[in-house]
Amino acid sequence: MSDARPTLEPATEKGRRRRDLILQSAIRLFDERGFHATGIDDIGEAAGITGPGVYRHFAGKDEILIAIFDGVWRELRVGLEVASGQEPEAAVATLIDRHVAFAVDHRAEMALLQRQLGNLPADYQRRAQANRDRYEGVWVDALTHLRPQWSDAERRLIVRATLWMVNSYALDGHSPDPDPETARRVLTAMAGTSLGVESRASLRSKS
Repeated sequence: MSDARPTLEPATEKGRRRRDLILQSAIRLFDERGFHATGIDDIGEAAGITGPGVYRHFAGKDEILIAIFDGVWRELRVGLEVASGQEPEAAVATLIDRHVAFAVDHRAEMALLQRQLGNLPADYQRRAQANRDRYEGVWVDALTHLRPQWSDAERRLIVRATLWMVNSYALDGHSPDPDPETARRVLTAMAGTSLGVESRASLRSKS
């Protein structure tokens, strides 16, 4: 799964730290206030620089949001790399564990991806959809070996429903949040039940 588009990295360590600080500040503000209600000056102030200073790293809010989403795709790709070469059941368990961990530990980014992708240009949305299709395809391929009795359409539907279930954790603001460890445990168990596999922790305990 490739990044949605190439990202230019700053040439110096100081520049990289400043860029990361801008991104983290933007994630927090976009999550708290919303994308449209957050201005470049707000992001600069939160990052400890002036609004014009942000433009030395990003052309505008769209480019900041794209950089955030590119980071999401890079992190999700790690799960695919870890699962590659594993036996099907272990691969699916790894995919579940990695996806749940990201959804819990990077809740704001996951919520932004679900809520704000439609604010970006159509070409980026098409690239993001291609990334999503490739990501889901790896899950479906692993399930093909585990659940040959299911049709390809059934496997894809179950994978999408499972991912939506896990991702919805990022959007739930109506009840007190469980602690992260509880959230990971519950979501992992639910995803494993949905896909008919045991969690990675359960598999390790049997080895």
